[in-house]
Amino acid sequence: MKLIKAYFNLYNLQLESLLRKNRLRRRFRKISTNRIFISDGEFKHTNDKVNITLYVYNKQKLNYLLKLKKRYLTLFKKAKFARKLKLIKNVGLNILGKHKQKSILLSNLLPKYNTQVNTAQNIYYLRFIKKSFKRLKFYMYYKQMLYINKAKFENTYLQGLISLVRNIFNKNVEFNIINLKYFYFNSKIFTQPLELKLKKKRNVLRYLKVLIRKAKIKNVKLAEKSKKFFNFNIFNSDNFLQQDNTKSKYLKKIILSNLKYKRVSGVRLEAAGRLTRRFSASRSQRRTKYKGNLENVYSSFKGYPTPMLRGNDKANLQYTVINSTSRVGAFGVKG
Repeated sequence: MKLIKAYFNLYNLQLESLLRKNRLRRRFRKISTNRIFISDGEFKHTNDKVNITLYVYNKQKLNYLLKLKKRYLTLFKKAKFARKLKLIKNVGLNILGKHKQKSILLSNLLPKYNTQVNTAQNIYYLRFIKKSFKRLKFYMYYKQMLYINKAKFENTYLQGLISLVRNIFNKNVEFNIINLKYFYFNSKIFTQPLELKLKKKRNVLRYLKVLIRKAKIKNVKLAEKSKKFFNFNIFNSDNFLQQDNTKSKYLKKIILSNLKYKRVSGVRLEAAGRLTRRFSASRSQRRTKYKGNLENVYSSFKGYPTPMLRGNDKANLQYTVINSTSRVGAFGVKG
């Protein structure tokens, strides 16, 4: 897993430093949350192949797309911006027309007038080109960062990683990469930002509250189980014609309604260890925040059967423990 995480955490320090005013230090870049978060891999071995399933939350891509949207896309969509462009165009054409008439008269009277006007215009155009090129340059930098981010998931660039993992297992390797829409859908990804934040600063309660607030909890709707799998009263010619038109939607609705554990009903985060602000951390701290409910509502309220897993694992819970260190000392994060 260290090899896989190192591949997805690759970055171009020179290109990223061009997008910042202050100097980007390598130590702070390593603990930055502007990255691709990866869960622990699920390995399934066969005789000649290893299937590796990875859950991925691409925070880096979302950050760059948001910056491009704020700086460039929303600006061109505004009606006020379009009106200003039309005004500049109309006023500029009028000024150029008047200036052309004056230049014809003055060029007949003064022989050096054209050269002086041309030099002044060249200075103005150079300044305007530099300003516009600077904005375009930042746009191209963001596009390059997005291309590097996208290339990590392409098959041509993954072949290098596959060959290294193949040498470890002496088998063929197949990656199944699942992109998550929200970072709290996986407990490992949910606890990684807290670990990185606590390495820089030790404001525990603030980071716990922010992460818990971002988790969107939904109530679990418990539908009554039907005694019969098929309802024979619906089989007539009219219903058959209607179901042919919406067959895929109907099947999707039936399958999704019978799935368990498809909604996040609760989250819990705990941080403990040397988390005091002073550098001589003589005491350890423990902070806990939670939201929602962690009980298995399917078995406790409705009496649905649940599978028994080995050890202390539960079918409706994901549990993660991360140990890390800072300058003060060691700490752990549970989620």
